[in-house]
Amino acid sequence: MRLGRWLPAVVAGCAMLVAAVLAALWVQRAPMQTDPALAPPSHYLEDRAGLLSPGFAAAKEQYIEHLSRTMRIAQIQVVTLPRVPPGTALEDFTITAASQWKVGTGGVDNGLLLFVFRDEHLMRLEVGYGLETVVPDALAYRLLSEQLVPAFACGQYETGIEDFLDVLDKTLEASEAAGHRAAPYAAMIPFVWNVLRNAPRIAAHAWQVYMGLDTQGRLVLGVFATVLAAALGSALAGIAAGVLPLLRLPMRLYTSATLRSLRDPEVRAQFAWRKSANAPPPVVTALMQELQLGEILNAVYLLAGTVVGIAFLFVGSSIFIGGLGHFGGAGATLSWAAHP
Repeated sequence: MRLGRWLPAVVAGCAMLVAAVLAALWVQRAPMQTDPALAPPSHYLEDRAGLLSPGFAAAKEQYIEHLSRTMRIAQIQVVTLPRVPPGTALEDFTITAASQWKVGTGGVDNGLLLFVFRDEHLMRLEVGYGLETVVPDALAYRLLSEQLVPAFACGQYETGIEDFLDVLDKTLEASEAAGHRAAPYAAMIPFVWNVLRNAPRIAAHAWQVYMGLDTQGRLVLGVFATVLAAALGSALAGIAAGVLPLLRLPMRLYTSATLRSLRDPEVRAQFAWRKSANAPPPVVTALMQELQLGEILNAVYLLAGTVVGIAFLFVGSSIFIGGLGHFGGAGATLSWAAHP
């Protein structure tokens, strides 16, 4: 019976493993391409679009470096670009660039990048995972709409960036971000939810990594992905198996004959120390079976394990995040062209 129960899962796992091996052998390796726009900046403020004067850029370079190194709450970077690379969605580009540039302190992911695209009149504030509770999307939107957009709409780019940095400095200083620095795994559930929300983008990035590897690298990544998918599938199956018993639990508690039997003196006698020291009372076993508490507790355990596993996988794995600069789409995107 036990073998028959696990046979479909074993067959599915073997099929996935074979598919991973075949894909590693047959899929052609993608040619290496370098996008000039993805070249890492060498300054905290890098004006590739020519919007700022050299003197202003140099002064704000020192100011941002002071904020990043002295406060240590956020690693800040400002980059202006002529345009969004052709054929690339803006947010896909900014997340890829921010991740490749590895902005942020190791294990904290406190990177904060402001992208300005001159030709499209678009700006994007990219927020690292470690700052999502300090700079949520609503605050990121306000920082752009209240500080940058009005000035940029009038062509006052230096004023906008200066005001933005000034308000950002006060916001970070007033926040309790130091506590978040000391607890890099705080807010784990929101972190996991953000990972799941960006699963399509993460999958696309993983596929790009896979296509760029050689056969040996593909085999390793394929086996890892197979094991991960099998573990996740098994966990989700266990969680799903506990959902229906959980929904039925209130009604079963109300109609449980075993619970009503606890009033019987003979049943209460089962809880005597000598009788229950070596084995649980029969009524407890019967109650767990009647209410399907085993399935419910197993689902809770698997759900907690899945949340923790996803968090540690994406926080600690250098395969996916390279140790620094983990960004998952938090932030805000605005245009200054439509501002009156």
